Amino acid sequence: MQDFPVLAALDASVRVTIASGAHQAEFAPDGGGRLTRLSTGGHDWIVPLTATEWPAAKWPRAGAYPLAPYANRIRDGVFTFDGARHVLASLPGRPHAIHGAGLYQSWRVRDHAEDRVDLVLEQPAGVLGWPWAFECVQRYRLDARGLSVALAIVNLGHAPMPFGLGLHPYFTAQRVTLHARRLWPADADGMPAGSQTGHVRELRRSAEGCDTYLSQWEGRATLHWPDGHQLALHADPAFAHLVVYTAPGADFLCVEPVTNVADAFNLAAGGDTRTGMRVLEPGARFSATALLGLAVPRAARG
Repeated sequence: MQDFPVLAALDASVRVTIASGAHQAEFAPDGGGRLTRLSTGGHDWIVPLTATEWPAAKWPRAGAYPLAPYANRIRDGVFTFDGARHVLASLPGRPHAIHGAGLYQSWRVRDHAEDRVDLVLEQPAGVLGWPWAFECVQRYRLDARGLSVALAIVNLGHAPMPFGLGLHPYFTAQRVTLHARRLWPADADGMPAGSQTGHVRELRRSAEGCDTYLSQWEGRATLHWPDGHQLALHADPAFAHLVVYTAPGADFLCVEPVTNVADAFNLAAGGDTRTGMRVLEPGARFSATALLGLAVPRAARG
């Protein structure tokens, strides 16, 4: 495991917005390509990210950030792929690499219009130890249904690249309902060793918190608020995995569509075929889309 290098503090003071009807979304491209606010008629669907600067490795628990070029943790920041051993940087005080490097960098704006924006990251080889160059694009579109996001990644290197993608939103919801048929029990470090069949139909904020890895969730989940607001999450089959996370007593509920489970590269190297790890050939492109369907209760519509 490498020590986490000193990166510049992220400057999230510049914001760009998109809107459609009563729906509004705000982004901080230089703040790790984050979605900083998503609201409808004064209702905040995610915890608003009001901070304008923070250390790269100590981000606010607010907004939503992209997970690229992998989602979740890599045990000890080490994995083997195609016969080569790779060592990644880890956060200070944490034993494992986490979430890739996308959330620590500035993204550039492309194709910004009233109801849409593309955020683009071109990462050279070697950032935080990741040996492949790639381009990642977040394509956001807002309409009467809600907010859609398409995540795309292109391998700019000269060798096959393992990868994963995801979105990490801090919703203000109290609970989520779904039907997931596979669980990945994790140890105290949040690392699964394998999976088992089961049925998970509801998870919620609690005094105990939770950090739950799921798959076979059919790409559908519904988040619920006490006042009747609902958000319907619909995801492509490529988002075969889902993480539900909340800290003990927190005011947020993270429901994260991801393509891979935590430590997918190492589990796949050990023979597990359900991890969601994918491989991108040089010059190849992969994309997956999720929709955050925003349902306002009748009483709130006036």
